[in-house]
Amino acid sequence: MILISDNIHIMNPKIAKAMEEMTPKPIQDLALKIKNSGAKIIDINPGLLHKGCDKMMAFLINAIQEVTDLQLCLDTPNPEAIKTGLTVCTNKPIINGFSLEPHKMEKILPLAVESDAEIVGFLLHPDGKVPRSLDERLSLAVTLAGEAKKAGLSHERLIVDPVVVPISWEDGTGQASDVLSCIRVLPELLGFSVKTVVGLSNLTSGAEAKAASFLLEEAYLAMLSEAGLDLALLNVFRKRSVATAHFCDSIKNSRVWSWGEMDV
Repeated sequence: MILISDNIHIMNPKIAKAMEEMTPKPIQDLALKIKNSGAKIIDINPGLLHKGCDKMMAFLINAIQEVTDLQLCLDTPNPEAIKTGLTVCTNKPIINGFSLEPHKMEKILPLAVESDAEIVGFLLHPDGKVPRSLDERLSLAVTLAGEAKKAGLSHERLIVDPVVVPISWEDGTGQASDVLSCIRVLPELLGFSVKTVVGLSNLTSGAEAKAASFLLEEAYLAMLSEAGLDLALLNVFRKRSVATAHFCDSIKNSRVWSWGEMDV
């Protein structure tokens, strides 16, 4: 299970200030910390970037690439910012992402096809609504994979996100269970070994009790690993979550154990 850092985002006041002032050091300091955390990919979430999107995306990417060569994940719904990112990135990035929403099918999916980049596909209805059952998720997965293939995307480049929702939703526990089941059956359903990713922090979105939310994330991450999850987008500064991922990988892959991996 590959860990993707979700720590560079517009909701972080330090990142927002650095972006506003075009000051690279705070971003670079964070990128170095992420590199040392065990993450293999850095997700860049600058928000919508309406004004000067190309300049801002280039600034963020260049700032990070000056201090690390980790792969980047371009997390924005702005196609122009993604275009810039694809040009500026030294290593081919992941595009995050598209869904069956018409404007994303039209504007974002073709960017992955043209650049031969990997792209995250969210299992959402065309109106952007979250599926409420396993059957809905599976039906959306078949349609999404079909549309991606029709657009010219090779199935090796598709990464499916079954969409984790807050556990506090009325059907939150059922949805969490459906995501696990979805990950397990997708390869057989689609007929190829599709990669999967989830945004782990969505599970505890809005939680007030931090200690309890951390415990929930750690427990669910272990369940996701057992289900066969390939990539996890998470806060890599939560050492217990990172240790949980390493522990699960050690067991699944029969790796020689090191207590150093449990430095929490």
